[in-house]
Amino acid sequence: MLEKSAQLIAEIQSDLISQYPFLSQWQISFDSAKKRAGICRISSKEISFSICHIESNEIDVVKDTVLHEFAHAIAYELYVESGHGRAWKQIARQIGAIPKAKGSFNLPEAPWVLVHSCSKTSDIRAISERFRRNKKIKNYFLVGKPETKGELFFIKQADYIQFKQGLLEKSRLLLVQ
Repeated sequence: MLEKSAQLIAEIQSDLISQYPFLSQWQISFDSAKKRAGICRISSKEISFSICHIESNEIDVVKDTVLHEFAHAIAYELYVESGHGRAWKQIARQIGAIPKAKGSFNLPEAPWVLVHSCSKTSDIRAISERFRRNKKIKNYFLVGKPETKGELFFIKQADYIQFKQGLLEKSRLLLVQ
């Protein structure tokens, strides 16, 4: 899928350069972002696409992301506009992108769940899903609840799901700090 998408990106860039020659100065790259599809870095004239996004979504969704990010570059070059303002929306429509700030696309499942393990009640409650573990989590606490310092842990997503379904006992959970 990555090879097919890279070819699609090159074709779109080539087509757009014929209309907007300044796009030839922009570089295309790929990154490992998990929560966003693409990014237009105006200061370095770079458009980067998430490999995870490309691998997790249909080609039409990827194409819309590519057009979305190129619309940012064009809006900046023509109108010095960044963000999802009026000029960006107009350009997005013109080049065939859906003119919305956030698209609908699949995200990979986060491998970790940040949980609060209450020392008083022994309850375990999910706080959020995470792609990376913070190695200093033992120094953090829930907002407005300093008494929770040292009670935040990471659990593997699969283990947490089994725990919530009653298939894994609490004593078998590996709480990682």
